[in-house]
Amino acid sequence: MTIDYIPEPPTEGGTEQFGLPWQGITLPPAVLDRHGARILDPWAVPLDKDETPPDSTVYRARVLLIPGQALAAQESSSWIDANLSRLGVRISQDSVDNARRRDYPEQPVWMPATLEATGDLPDVDPDAWRALRELRRACRDQAGGVPLEEFVTRASLDHLYVGSGVDGIGADLGGAPATSGHGVIDESGVLSHAGYGRMPVTLMSGPPRRRSIEELGGDRITVVTLDTGVVRDHPWFRPWTDDDAFLTVDPQGQAMIEAVHPTQGGRPVARLVGFEDLGELPNPLVGTLNTHTGHGLMIAGLIAQLAPDARVLMYKVMHDDGIVPGEAVHAAVDRLLDRMRSGFTVDVLCLAFGGFAETGQGTQAMQALFEKVNELRARGVIVVNAAGNYSTTRPFYLAAHSDTVVPNGPPLAPMLGVAAKNPDDTIAIFSNENPAVRWRAPGAMLVSTFPPNVQGAQSAALTNGRRTSLDGDSTSPFRSWSGTSFAAPIVAGVIAARLTATVNQVNVDRMRRAHDTIQQMISEKVIRPEITPI
Repeated sequence: MTIDYIPEPPTEGGTEQFGLPWQGITLPPAVLDRHGARILDPWAVPLDKDETPPDSTVYRARVLLIPGQALAAQESSSWIDANLSRLGVRISQDSVDNARRRDYPEQPVWMPATLEATGDLPDVDPDAWRALRELRRACRDQAGGVPLEEFVTRASLDHLYVGSGVDGIGADLGGAPATSGHGVIDESGVLSHAGYGRMPVTLMSGPPRRRSIEELGGDRITVVTLDTGVVRDHPWFRPWTDDDAFLTVDPQGQAMIEAVHPTQGGRPVARLVGFEDLGELPNPLVGTLNTHTGHGLMIAGLIAQLAPDARVLMYKVMHDDGIVPGEAVHAAVDRLLDRMRSGFTVDVLCLAFGGFAETGQGTQAMQALFEKVNELRARGVIVVNAAGNYSTTRPFYLAAHSDTVVPNGPPLAPMLGVAAKNPDDTIAIFSNENPAVRWRAPGAMLVSTFPPNVQGAQSAALTNGRRTSLDGDSTSPFRSWSGTSFAAPIVAGVIAARLTATVNQVNVDRMRRAHDTIQQMISEKVIRPEITPI
């Protein structure tokens, strides 16, 4: 196994110069409806004179992300409502009340603000994109007179990110691998279900040996993942309640993530509940598994194979259909920062999802998330981001921030964007490329852990009651799966294994250790360290 570092940013694969670049978003209507979401269509939105058309993005249709400081203050929330009233909408009282239940630091804390009709105008569409443009106009026209202006001006769409596992059984999330929006014919071996998708396998080995704390001689390296959650009763993992379990959770932090779920005007939309991946079926009448069921456990198993002496702390932010709400990501990172300020140690953060912004530079909320991640990096946390599975050079955040230089700030630990390779070392057809994505790791047809007790209703293609062909939706505690989602934890696992070698050293400078580790990986063609021929 090798991990490649690209010394010079990729320059090939530029978009031809006609019209807007390929937008790269094709979500099924059922997924959009499940999350109260829309796709921003650059050709359908109204524009002011000389206004630049936006790029496409996915956002909650009736929700803005606004710093809680602005929502909680009477003067600024009233100012927001007064300016949105021209559209016949306002911020719901539930959103304001929820914001007022919290205490705030100096930095913005992003809270969802649900839009609702005021009743003053007929046929109102409480669309977040229109509301955001109205607020931006008002901030521009009333500059200097906006209450809590430093917070109000940072309002943003509530973007929905997407997990970067190539779609298995279930609905196509688009661009996986390379057919959606591209002139690629439907050939055998090209579409995700023909090879790259999730398939059950039989694994004849157990987990690698994990040394005790006494054998290590120091604290375990902690890798944090934000994903679909943990499961019970997998043969590789002890219960998360056990002392020194490899796979752990944070119930208090998970409750904070649940608490930021927007009301969406009373309409039933998908909600993150608890820290378990429950394997829920998107349509019980049909019964196929969701596209990203088991995504988080696959990641945990990959890290376990490479760094069994580490531990993985998982926060559930991803639905089993691959959708990751922006407010959940902000809440999870806020929780990590709070815990680290109180002495909790995190060494690596692995993010196996991302999204497109309506502007080429990202958005206020995405920039704010980057700033929060930089606070983690300033504490020595190495951040690893999946590059995305859309076969595009369009910026995919947060991976597109990976190579961003932050001037005039504190020293920061490295932040890596990771693309996927095939078993033969070629670049996987689905993998994004971008100047910020400087790493490539195995990301196709990997074998790892999967929830053992979930099974969809798909039938085998051929059966006579006693003999059947392989059912891609059948029960198995292990799967083969592909995606930059799994290239990223390969890199995170190698980093954790290398950091583990330093845990018995005293007075380690975390920042220097982080940079030394990545520099070693750059100078070497990384080979999985624990393999010994027999």
